[in-house]
Amino acid sequence: MAPRRETREDIKQTLTDLGWEVRTDDEGSGAVVGGYGKYHLMVNFQGGEPTSVTISYVGKGGEILSRKWPGAERLPSPQSVVRIFSK
Repeated sequence: MAPRRETREDIKQTLTDLGWEVRTDDEGSGAVVGGYGKYHLMVNFQGGEPTSVTISYVGKGGEILSRKWPGAERLPSPQSVVRIFSK
């Protein structure tokens, strides 16, 4: 049995449930973007399928983490992102 296809709407709902402020990328890329203060999470798509996740901190000495798409069930909460960047 093939895994269920995750849609932009599924991902938006998951991020909202986790506590992210969610919007669609303003530059027309179709990415789904979550914000939490100075922390941002972006799910990138190619051919309608999620391909990767980029997490960034835009404060002093900003940082970026990127990885292949792990699946919506493995997306981090804003609180876990804050902990990661606080180390």
